Amino acid sequence: MNEALIKAITDLNEDKVKKMVKEELKKGVTPEEILAVFQRGMDNVGNLYEESEYFIADLIMAGIIFREILDLEEMKFDKSIIQKNSIGDIVLGTVKGDLHDIGKDIFADIATSAGFVIHDLGVDVDPVNFVQKIRETNAKIVGMSGVLSLAISSMKETVDAIEKAGLRNNVKIIAGGNLLNEDAYQYIGADAFANNATEGLKMCKKWMNKDR
Repeated sequence: MNEALIKAITDLNEDKVKKMVKEELKKGVTPEEILAVFQRGMDNVGNLYEESEYFIADLIMAGIIFREILDLEEMKFDKSIIQKNSIGDIVLGTVKGDLHDIGKDIFADIATSAGFVIHDLGVDVDPVNFVQKIRETNAKIVGMSGVLSLAISSMKETVDAIEKAGLRNNVKIIAGGNLLNEDAYQYIGADAFANNATEGLKMCKKWMNKDR
């Protein structure tokens, strides 16, 4: 089952993936085991994207398939199991003034499939909401997304708010967006930046010592 399902996921064969997952669940394979296989398939998709064999649309499709599988009635299970076995928690959001969510959503999907618990704040997120969610979840990573040029200032304001709240030393902060570069992320005060979701996931895994 494993290799065939991994291939179907890697090939983005939506119908085949859903059929195989349902068949395996009927045989007694647990949702947790399905997720472990999905992680390997999603890793392959990410690698193909980095090799320029897949594109943004393919990452979006992979995310759609992943969410469809999670939404299957047969995949319902105790989410506390995922929390207990997670790599770590990430507070994620598109910063204040920016309503773009495609990059953020792609990252959320592939990071979830990799074992992270994502606390998605949505778009146009005020700095205070990032601070509140960090306190609520004790997350060790904060992901800020933005596409517009004004996002740079909003990201800096968010980092400043986290600093003012006394939480800066508790978290790693990654800024994501096509407009980011070395100068921008240093101005923002983040620990790293990524121009695409797969780069961001690699950095988060590295921070949690789960890079593979």
